[in-house]
Amino acid sequence: MTVAGRLDSPEADAIRDVTDAPWEALTEVEKKRIAGLSEDLYSMTDPPREPIEEVEDRFLDVIAEILYPSRGHAPDGLLEQLRRWKDELDPALLSYLRGQIWLRTGDLATAALFFKHAFELRPGNKEYFIWYQVTRKAESRERVAALP
Repeated sequence: MTVAGRLDSPEADAIRDVTDAPWEALTEVEKKRIAGLSEDLYSMTDPPREPIEEVEDRFLDVIAEILYPSRGHAPDGLLEQLRRWKDELDPALLSYLRGQIWLRTGDLATAALFFKHAFELRPGNKEYFIWYQVTRKAESRERVAALP
């Protein structure tokens, strides 16, 4: 609603009314995760930036941990780290890495959103496209399996 400029609309008020109670029932960790996700999703509407072709060495350990988890870093901590680096990493790579983290949490729909964004920014990148297709298809299968 904010992105569409309808934050003060009756629809936005209705959404706030039905989400107040569930929001209050969340733990502080869950609230922080949702606030971070909201920030990450808003970043997808930022004006396009120039691609950053090189990845600085100081980012490589965290990127390796995201792509090849070995030390059991919590997803929330990795997402926080990416938020701190959002202006220093290529936007497509940033979305791809966020997708990998959300995939690890089991949230296929959110992972697919980030993979799709990465592919939209870099349409020639087959890896981004494949991850988007795989997560989207897996999420569809999950939804169908959950039907009564």
